Amino acid sequence: MAQPVLKCQHLGIQFGGLKAVDDFNMEIGESELVGLIGPNGAGKTTVFNLITGVYKPTEGSLYLNGERMNGKKTHQIVHAGIARTFQNIRLFSQLSVFDNVLIAKHMRAKQNVFSSTFRLSYREEKRMREETTALLEEQNLLHLKDEVAGSLPYGIQRRLEIARALATDPKLLLLDEPAAGMNPQETQELTDFIKEIRDKYDLTVF
Repeated sequence: MAQPVLKCQHLGIQFGGLKAVDDFNMEIGESELVGLIGPNGAGKTTVFNLITGVYKPTEGSLYLNGERMNGKKTHQIVHAGIARTFQNIRLFSQLSVFDNVLIAKHMRAKQNVFSSTFRLSYREEKRMREETTALLEEQNLLHLKDEVAGSLPYGIQRRLEIARALATDPKLLLLDEPAAGMNPQETQELTDFIKEIRDKYDLTVF
């Protein structure tokens, strides 16, 4: 049987006397698209925060492709292959569309100690800019590359946030209430978009 991309075993977190998540168990296989359903306050975002290292679980374990993620910092989890978006969009609102994605590309920069201390090599910077351009073109955002992210319509901002997550080359993409605040048409377009990127990038989507 294939190893799950994400495995959560008896995962939980307690804040003082409050158990925000208790005995959460699940497995997600390669290329699956899985939704977590529950009412407001059920702990869905808290589960995402546990998986991405924002919170450290007080009980249980979680694994990405068999590698234990407990105790890893958020940037280490991104490097391992988990990316996410947030219920409330968190773009660099004063930066351009291009720069928002380029910053995410820097997470995957192949630097040595010298280049990370001073500057990326010209070749490395050129490669990341080319990859950013290609990703924006694939996501039909290239014509907006010089636009300030915060000035874009809500639905486009959401697509940009997903594109920025894709720039980190994830194995697992977490989307926290991606359709929040959208009208029915925007929701349907986003649903189609998520299916497209799942198939195109062979992603597992939660």
